Amino acid sequence: MPLTKNNISTEYKKMSVLIHQDGLSFFIYSPDGVEETISRTFKHESNPIEILHEIEMVYELETQLNVSFEEVNVVYHHSIFAGVPGSIYDANHHSDYLKYNTRILETDVISVDDTIVSLDYKTVYIAYNNINNYFFEKYGDFNYYHYSTLALQKHSENIESSTSSIIIDIKKSHFYITIFEKGILKLHNCYPHQAAEDILYYTLFTAQHNQLDPELMDLKIIATSKDDALYDLLYTYVRNVSYQMDSKTYLEQILCV
Repeated sequence: MPLTKNNISTEYKKMSVLIHQDGLSFFIYSPDGVEETISRTFKHESNPIEILHEIEMVYELETQLNVSFEEVNVVYHHSIFAGVPGSIYDANHHSDYLKYNTRILETDVISVDDTIVSLDYKTVYIAYNNINNYFFEKYGDFNYYHYSTLALQKHSENIESSTSSIIIDIKKSHFYITIFEKGILKLHNCYPHQAAEDILYYTLFTAQHNQLDPELMDLKIIATSKDDALYDLLYTYVRNVSYQMDSKTYLEQILCV
């Protein structure tokens, strides 16, 4: 069995890194499950230069990351993305899908994940070039994705074709709303939040825009822990509300496979 200089076996070791504007999470895992998690929280939303600086600091402090891995995955979690039906996606116009979301710079790398065939969905997004270069120099070839692609793949495995449902995936400063109507993906987007009322507003707004009845739809919450105040607020307007799972378990399921 091959060993690294830190006596960590690399035969089955993999690592996934979740990169967002307010933090980092490193997951080291094997077929037996997640063996170690390293997380950092930023004081404010950071730009790609600041994020790279934080990554470099983590590597200086956490020597267990400075080894070889069988596979490395980098996952970008930010709002600079757009969902496009795979059946009409045109690679010649990939920047057009993002031009209404953000100002695109010459140095930006526009990336596209593989189509989720069952949903006819393709994620177009900005991958941070400086961060990609850092991981390539450290590990060589690696995989990178947008968080939306992995989350939707997971949702599609469990969605029911007979009901309408909204899934809200709550992160520190943003949350994702995904709407399925009888098994068909109707909406997937990311919204900012500072208070429970923000989550309520965007949830009800998107439900109304997609003609969903709050008395009949299922609202599923993914969050770090159960927030009774948020639950009570949502339940005031939506009849069927439930916590699907905690975000730590959820992250491990979609990032560490």
